[in-house]
Amino acid sequence: MTRRTMAALVALELLWLAFLAFALADRRYHQRDPVFGVNQWGYRGEARAEREPGEIRVALVGGSAAYEAGLPNEATLASSLFFELRNAGSPSNQEYSVVNLAEPGVAADSYVDAIRRYAFLDPEVVVIFDGYDRFTGVPPHARERSLVFRSTGYLPILPARWLGRPGWLSDPDADVSEILRDGAGGDASCSGASSAYCAAMIDAVRTILDQGRRAIVVSPPSISPRHAQEQQSLAAALARAFDREPRFLYVDAGSAADLTKPVNSPDGVHRTNVGNHDIGQRVAQELLKMLGSSRPRLTARSGGSR
Repeated sequence: MTRRTMAALVALELLWLAFLAFALADRRYHQRDPVFGVNQWGYRGEARAEREPGEIRVALVGGSAAYEAGLPNEATLASSLFFELRNAGSPSNQEYSVVNLAEPGVAADSYVDAIRRYAFLDPEVVVIFDGYDRFTGVPPHARERSLVFRSTGYLPILPARWLGRPGWLSDPDADVSEILRDGAGGDASCSGASSAYCAAMIDAVRTILDQGRRAIVVSPPSISPRHAQEQQSLAAALARAFDREPRFLYVDAGSAADLTKPVNSPDGVHRTNVGNHDIGQRVAQELLKMLGSSRPRLTARSGGSR
């Protein structure tokens, strides 16, 4: 072996050791913030690649309204849904898990990519919980903008911290679209200003069904008459597209939580843990019916954190 070859091997070994050291350090940073942070695979909460025997997995897909950056994990809709499913499955020792694949700042046209990206988690049911922002494109800090994530599925967080830059999945909530606000002009239905949004939602459901999974679309709590009109139009469009498809379900949660009440929302848009509890009950009940399970034993409503 020549000196040049030996030097090349040593350099490769050093690079490999440096990579391992970085990976270990990055993994530790992922674990430092279990309350608000994301795991190494780029979604919020605990990484759940492995599952218990017989476990039924549910994936939650959406944007800012499903990600809920301002709430700790235990107060989010994903956590409330898991709590209800776990409670329902407890008498029969049926295990459930919920993975929150939502991403802040993204819109409905990104849901297909998320559903395909995380197919390896193999959920039995995918729940789409959309919000109130209606735009297209990928936000500046979307996980898909990471070259490492696109190539390997691993989302590093250390480089942004070292450079003092915003991390992945740190895009702000886009708030409420103008077309859904009171006083806005034009048609907010799927035949009007929401046509691209409705088409994206139909594409997302079709992708779920093509993967052999069950799909549930949940309308978020109504924030205006125009929003209610849009969601009614979406429900009709989905019914036409998936008529008599037993693996699809639309859940109207528009009245599940009154966002004008401070106990349910601090600002009329974002939800508290109490508001999420009410929606989680509604979704869990319909999901269990779809799976053919017994009616869930719903928990008592509480104003405090669980």
